Amino acid sequence: MSNSAKAIGIDFGGTTIKSAVVQDGAVLERGEVIHTTAQTTAEGIIGELLRVIAAMRAAHTEIEAIGIGLPGFVDSVTGIVHELTNVQGWREVALVALLREKTGLRAAIENDANAMAYGEFLHGAAKGARNAICVTLGTGVGGGLILDGRLYRGSRLAAGEIGHMSIDSHGPRGVYGTPGDLETYVGNRQIAERAARLYKASRQQRTLEKCTPAELAALANGGDHIAIALWDAIGTDIGAALADGVWLLNPDTIVIGGGIAAAGDIIIDPIRRTICERTSTLFHEQLKVVPATLGNDAGIIGAAALALETK
Repeated sequence: MSNSAKAIGIDFGGTTIKSAVVQDGAVLERGEVIHTTAQTTAEGIIGELLRVIAAMRAAHTEIEAIGIGLPGFVDSVTGIVHELTNVQGWREVALVALLREKTGLRAAIENDANAMAYGEFLHGAAKGARNAICVTLGTGVGGGLILDGRLYRGSRLAAGEIGHMSIDSHGPRGVYGTPGDLETYVGNRQIAERAARLYKASRQQRTLEKCTPAELAALANGGDHIAIALWDAIGTDIGAALADGVWLLNPDTIVIGGGIAAAGDIIIDPIRRTICERTSTLFHEQLKVVPATLGNDAGIIGAAALALETK
């Protein structure tokens, strides 16, 4: 699928909002980064968004649409943001209607993990796949589904919440009350806390700030046995949840994205191994488990493409 028209894609994160002008899956020009913590209301953030959009349109007058991927529960049909994760003041905001009114352009909103999945499906690691599970690993754990060659949203437009699938029915409760949900074990903060506990148990002191995924990946690549064991355990946890998804959906591709995925084979290998250990050969012998290739631009590219598909 290809659309050579230009659109603005926006990746709305918990702390920053990044945007770019996109054409046929390529980023042409990036917009000014907006820091959400600098604004205390939805109105303030929307005002900043409109300012950045106007600046990009001034340089690219042929822009046709605006797409935004947001971290939370959004209605891609009515264009209403129901609630955002980790961003206060966003409840029942008619964002698409507002963008259309203020810019005169077509507009679309989507869950950020769905936007990432769609970007990877059109132009990245899931290109050519028929059925794919895409996971984004960062502050939380998000997921998007491509089923029968189309983005699958579910009956209430909320499908793909892999982070809230339970991997331990007796584990600690997640933010929505699910015992042992995946996010409880492999969010950025949870990984840092797990690492700090392991180092303390081995009589080494590492602060949480020194236990970021990037730091831990560097340690593992340098032969640090604690970091290597931790990444294996994290990969096993993620693989356990994805094995359930493989049994349920029988995908041909699984894409691993987000900041944690930057660890590369250190995380991909135990994920792949765990899926193979927990599923029948029929389900995994031709299954590809691959890192995302679009990086932080996947959501921007996917959101832009979805906007161009709206009428």
